[in-house]
Amino acid sequence: MGRVSVLMPTYLQAAFIRRAVESLKAQTFTDWELIIVDDASPDETADAVADYRELPNVIYARLPENAGIGAALNHALTLARGEYIAYLPSDDVLYPEHLTRLVAVLDARREVYLAYGGVRWNYETYAATLRGDQIVGHERQAILEPPPPTKTSILPSGNVFALVQVLHRRDLDVRWQTRAEIVTDCLELNYWRALVERGATFAYAGDITCEWVDHPDQHHKLIAGKRGGLSRYRQVYGVTEPLNWQPSWGPRVNEVERYGALLQRRSRPQPDGLKILLVGELGFNPERILAFEERGHRLYGMWTPEVEAWDTGSALPFGNIETIPYAYGWQERVRGIQPDVIYALLNWQAIPMIYDVFTANLGVPFVFHFKEGPFIVQEKGTWGQVIHLLRESDGRIFINEESRAWFELATDDRFDDATTFILDGDLPKIDYFTDEWTPKLSDTDGEIHTVCAGRLIGMGEVNELADAGIHVHFYGDHFHQTHPTTIRDGLATGYWHLHPTVSHADWTRELSRYDAAWFHVFASSNRGDFRRANWDDLNYPARLGGYAAAALPFLLKQGNGRTALINLAQKHDIGVLFDTPFDLADQLRDRVRLRRITANMRAVRHEFAFDTHADALITFFRDCIERVVKRAVGR
Repeated sequence: MGRVSVLMPTYLQAAFIRRAVESLKAQTFTDWELIIVDDASPDETADAVADYRELPNVIYARLPENAGIGAALNHALTLARGEYIAYLPSDDVLYPEHLTRLVAVLDARREVYLAYGGVRWNYETYAATLRGDQIVGHERQAILEPPPPTKTSILPSGNVFALVQVLHRRDLDVRWQTRAEIVTDCLELNYWRALVERGATFAYAGDITCEWVDHPDQHHKLIAGKRGGLSRYRQVYGVTEPLNWQPSWGPRVNEVERYGALLQRRSRPQPDGLKILLVGELGFNPERILAFEERGHRLYGMWTPEVEAWDTGSALPFGNIETIPYAYGWQERVRGIQPDVIYALLNWQAIPMIYDVFTANLGVPFVFHFKEGPFIVQEKGTWGQVIHLLRESDGRIFINEESRAWFELATDDRFDDATTFILDGDLPKIDYFTDEWTPKLSDTDGEIHTVCAGRLIGMGEVNELADAGIHVHFYGDHFHQTHPTTIRDGLATGYWHLHPTVSHADWTRELSRYDAAWFHVFASSNRGDFRRANWDDLNYPARLGGYAAAALPFLLKQGNGRTALINLAQKHDIGVLFDTPFDLADQLRDRVRLRRITANMRAVRHEFAFDTHADALITFFRDCIERVVKRAVGR
């Protein structure tokens, strides 16, 4: 037993871990024990530390399944026997004098609970803390009052200390938050906060003593970094259980609350059901695919490694969807399950993978569903792949007729009606279209109340909306982060109101109290010619489903062109087209007209649920399969 127990949680760090252990062995302070907790790493971690495990002051424990860094740290604490606790994540490095300096502080100053050395990180950054030298002596305030996260923050959590730089006593017995409680890049900051709230004090050891190694798969980056997000986190850790996902920056969701009863729903495949291989990613409303299972079909998923933070492209916490890893040998794994159809979808990030699967010539009928703007694939260099997929797939799906028209103009093709289907790719599941209606706020106070449950795009000057007497209720914590100036100015008018993210299950109850809903606000300039169209002209924003569930009319800007949303609104008479905020206010004060278009929206709202179209989509799949079979027999 050593005076210092050094805790080393590790997962997928076989390439780093020996460097970390060697830096510990090089310490000038030698009275330590190392506790390695292998969080079920699927790589060569166990082999990499095999010779270290023979040392008398090294304890190695492997968890039976991946439980997350918080659980790994707690397990290490149960094995620790030392007076002091230090940390050495397996991708970090200690300098030789690290433990000597920090132990000296705690030995000399009984009033100090945690000592820390300065840290090197991001190659050339050297500082006492992750927020600079100015924190020294003000640790308590810095921990309790972190700065607000910003999009450009390297460390949006506002964390003060990396694990590798600290040494602390153990009498406060604070436990680490586990994945079962919360997933957050604030894990360390929350732990320091818990220590502070129990009276812990901090002291700087006076020198740079360690390195927090910077790489793309650091835990905090997987959660709130540019390449992070819930799906990326699931891909790396192989997580399938529902999570309470609370990054400091980006979309947040408590999946137990969001998915509710869907988590327990289990459907049995029927003898005549299809085996559907989903390839790519699922966008904003992944639970819609349960409609396939409910109809007796069996689902498999092969997910793109290039997934955005807001996107869904990983193992899912609901249903019976078997994941096929997109890794070496994937072709044989796909042939092994013998899918009846490949359903490839949805946004531009997945195009390279979808193209790879298509050109593998697996002999499986292939349906390509594309949502994202064609301009982005041109920008990203995958335009040729998209055109090839549209022309050669056994079936193709566009999000609306306007997108189909754009591609037909762009390619000088006329896509065969028999092999073409129209369906918005981000429709939600019908379970969220409840009848929990809430009385309109305007019926009580006579004011105009509108809602925005998404990004603020093109809504103009907040003072103009306020001068017109239009209240804006802005939903979504992560959207609030991205528009601080607009929010500040809007709140000052008294006509802007902030609300937390509304869960899918609460769409109808929460949003139906408003008069109408904001999409992206823009005046089309395509003059009715889709060759001039931009993505706003063609797009159906993902928030459409939530607005439809609450039967909210659309607020759309007039222009000198045509757009998919304007066409949709006019088809069903469910929109308010306006020129200025004052024009909009006049129309929303026409209560007879507003009630009529609200009733129209309520009458057609199920058209915006995926389940409404699931049977027709399955029929489309079967028709594609039949054509492929006939073509093969004809050879």
